[in-house]
Amino acid sequence: MDRTQLHSLLPHQGPALWLDAVLEHDTSGIRGLSSWQHLNGLGENASACLLFEAAAQLCAAHGALYGNDSAIEMALVGKLSQLQLHYHPTERNGALLVSATQEALSPAGALYGFCVHEGGRLLLDGKLLLVLVRA
Repeated sequence: MDRTQLHSLLPHQGPALWLDAVLEHDTSGIRGLSSWQHLNGLGENASACLLFEAAAQLCAAHGALYGNDSAIEMALVGKLSQLQLHYHPTERNGALLVSATQEALSPAGALYGFCVHEGGRLLLDGKLLLVLVRA
């Protein structure tokens, strides 16, 4: 699934969309690609911790794909926890592999564990509670 397909699935449009592709998904999880360019747009000193946004969007895509219907009006991060940056990258270019696993599901939202890898190395991980507002 490329950016064009993601634009039809998620409310994030243009530069607000931090996902470049969805690689694979099933009912329990999802993997996709992002890149440093999305974070670099916030400035050279923007924390790599902000890449949780790409993970949140990936989780929203999962919610849209496996929810009651695929129309999402809004996706909100209800809570971000256990966020851990594993190293400070010296260069910020190239692709980032983002993955998420659904740990709990309720009518109000879903809890996901997520991680972001750069070149096979774990960069960031944590948990987020995602609330999906359906159209």
